[in-house]
Order: sequence, then structure tokens, then C-alpha cells
Amino acid sequence: MTRRRFGLAGAAFAAAAALPARAQHKGLFLADMHSHYGMFMPRLFKLDLARHMSDTGTTLLAWSATDDNRWIGQSDGRLKQLKDPQPGELWEHFQKRLAGYEAQRRDWKIELALTPADVDNAVAGHPRILLATEGANFLEGRPERVAQAHAWGIRHMQMVHFIQSPLGDHQTAQPQHGGITSVGAQVVAACKRSGIVVDLAHSTANFVDGALDASDAAMVWSHSWISMQGGSWQAPGYIARSLSLASAKKIAARGGAVGLWTVRVNGDPLYTVTNVRSFADEMMRMCDLIGPDHVAFGTDMEGAGPGPILSNYVDMREVADNLARRGLAEATLGNIFIGNYARIVKQAMQGAST
Repeated sequence: MTRRRFGLAGAAFAAAAALPARAQHKGLFLADMHSHYGMFMPRLFKLDLARHMSDTGTTLLAWSATDDNRWIGQSDGRLKQLKDPQPGELWEHFQKRLAGYEAQRRDWKIELALTPADVDNAVAGHPRILLATEGANFLEGRPERVAQAHAWGIRHMQMVHFIQSPLGDHQTAQPQHGGITSVGAQVVAACKRSGIVVDLAHSTANFVDGALDASDAAMVWSHSWISMQGGSWQAPGYIARSLSLASAKKIAARGGAVGLWTVRVNGDPLYTVTNVRSFADEMMRMCDLIGPDHVAFGTDMEGAGPGPILSNYVDMREVADNLARRGLAEATLGNIFIGNYARIVKQAMQGAST
């Protein structure tokens, strides 16, 4: 969600320190629809992401590269756009960022999930990274660049983030477009042709409606939480970023999934997710609201600000263990843990026409 770097050092240290705590995972394999884990300070604390994924049974990780970090920051207690990118800057910046992450991945010797067979391997217990983006700002309003993103290995693309976008409106700034734009609809359609999952996180309710009209593909809302009415752009960030139940049901009706993030907020009776047990409680509530075939993890690991509920995948395994003790059928657990996201990714890949 945020790039509050003063919180990342503690999270990275906790992750490194936690690795020996569990020699081998127990239970079903796990997927995370939205993670920055290891992107910010992996070498400082000598994180071995491949080992961490294997030890915790986290075998499908949507590793999400932000593209607008240079143009956002804190102002008046909110994360917002502070300056405007010049033409070509987003495209150039994102390519450099992506190259750095690719070098990290190669050092860790983790294979990318590029094909349906790769996703099947992840479901079978062989760790794979699914390359994702947090924002499609790097396209600079050019739908034809989606094909290049696919060639780079991207298989999951979030449409908007924290800066104004030619694709449409995002949740934490005053709407400018009334939802999705015609260019945004073209990008959604291009993702369908290329076999890339469309991620609607950070977008407004009107954007969600327009995106679902632009393509018949199953889509995801990778990370935040479901509130009854959603939030306005002027509300505190964790409220503004909530997904309304009405929008969540629309995403689910298309066969998509909604991921629960790991942001911690204390003292708000409307948002009670503060620890492992309440995180599991919230996932059960989501299952009641939209059905267990449409619920997934979407932690925003290393991007959820200081003091997150889950700091590493040992923590996420504890949530999974908690859910496993609640009497759910193993098939249902498997879908929540990894199957729902794997299904959506495979459908996107298999539906590609390029």
C-alpha cells in the first residue's frame, strides 16, 4: 500500500530472523496475490527468498513492482502524488526498476511463472514468482505497450496506483474521469489478448464497473479489505482503499478473487484486523460475503506500512494453520490458499490470443 521506508527495516529484519523458526511448512501450499517481499532490502539482511518460500510452503508469489514511487510521498498525513512525471520518464524508470528486480530473482534462482504449466508446478509445491505491476502508469497511456510488458514476463497488471492516470481514477484522489477512460478500457482488453491478469486494486467503483464491461475475463482485487459501502477519497487511507461489498460481488460474479492485505489499524471498531487470529476471522467473513471460491491472500508484504499484521511468510503460514483448524474442507482451504488465484492466472494465460 505505502512506501513508508521507516517501517520496512523492521519488517525485513523480522523476516530474516524468522527464517529458522520453522524448518519445514506443514499443510497446503500458499499463494499471495500482492507482495513486495524482498524488493527493498533483501541483501542488507541476507534474505534468501527461495529458501523462505520453500520453508513456508509459499509457492506462488505475485511479486509486484511499483512504477510511480518517484512521484509520490507523504503530505498532510496521506500518501499522494507530489510531482508530475515528464514524458518518457515512467517508461524509462519502470524498465530500470524491473531490471533490478530481475537480477535479484536470478540471484535467488526462483523461476518465473510464465505459462499454465508453471502455475501447475507452483500448485504442486515448486516455488514460482509471478511478475506483477502495481500500476500501469509506465504504459503512459499507450495500450500497445501491454504486449511489451508481456514479453518482459509480466502476467499480472494493476491498472492504477497513487498518481493521476490516463487510464482512469484511483481511490485516494479526487476523481477526474468518472471511472475508467477509453484508453483504460483498451488496456484492459489488451491484457485479455496478451494473457495478463487485470488487477483492479486502488481503482474506484466506477472504474471497476467499466473494466468489467471492457473484458469478460476474470479479474482480481489483489489487496485491501471489504467494507459495506467502500470509502471516499477524502477518508483515511485504510478506509478510502476499502472495496465496497457491491464491487466485491461483481468481481466474484465474474469468477475473480479479492485478497486481504496485512495493514494494521488500532482502535477502529469498523476495522478489526489486528493479529493472526483476527486476520483469519476476516478471511472467514470474506468467504461468507462473496464465497470461498473468490477469497485469497493479498498481503501487500513490505508495502503495508509500519507494524503490519504479517511481516513474512512464516506469519502467513500461521494464518493458514488457524484457518485449517476451523473445520473447512481441505478442497475449500486449498482454493483459498492458492487454488483461486492459480485458476484465474491460468485462465488468463490460456485465453491469450497473441
